[in-house]
Amino acid sequence: MKYTIKKVLPAQIEIEFEDGGKAIVPIGPDYSLEDIDDSVSYYDSDFLPDPETLINKNITAGDQRESTRKKNSRGPGFVSREEYACEEEIDPDSVPDVDLVPVQTTLYGGLPLPSFHKDQVIISYVMADYFIKKYNDDTLKKELDKKVEEYILKNDITMEKALESLMYEDDDLIVRLAEQELEDEQQ
Repeated sequence: MKYTIKKVLPAQIEIEFEDGGKAIVPIGPDYSLEDIDDSVSYYDSDFLPDPETLINKNITAGDQRESTRKKNSRGPGFVSREEYACEEEIDPDSVPDVDLVPVQTTLYGGLPLPSFHKDQVIISYVMADYFIKKYNDDTLKKELDKKVEEYILKNDITMEKALESLMYEDDDLIVRLAEQELEDEQQ
């Protein structure tokens, strides 16, 4: 189905299909036109399965049931939770105690550091995009959006502060932070 790009946003576009349907579609900064068309197709009703084929025939409206958890349940979004056996037996008393060191509280650019690690956020957003495209399941994206909103509200981050942090150019800051971290580890 033909579509019109209404807005180009960071990591996403807002589109409107010729039948009036709208969507916000995640895209990467280096996506080709074919990649963008492919991403949009996951929101195109022409590519969606017949809704009747998605109805579970095991239940009907009005049924009353009790929730239970199956052993080794994959959980919502079909996230794999495989368990792997350890190659050798480890005595819990042999694991050394670790002193927790306070974490740096400001991020490069002057914004407060989120409670979740930046690599975790990047990987989670990539996985969220995968689950949206592959299974049309936006559960992970919604949870990430909640964390980001909580972080923004808690730290009173405005658009101006976020943009300003991108323009922050102190090339020596990373070196100073790394040196400080090394000094702290040696003490």
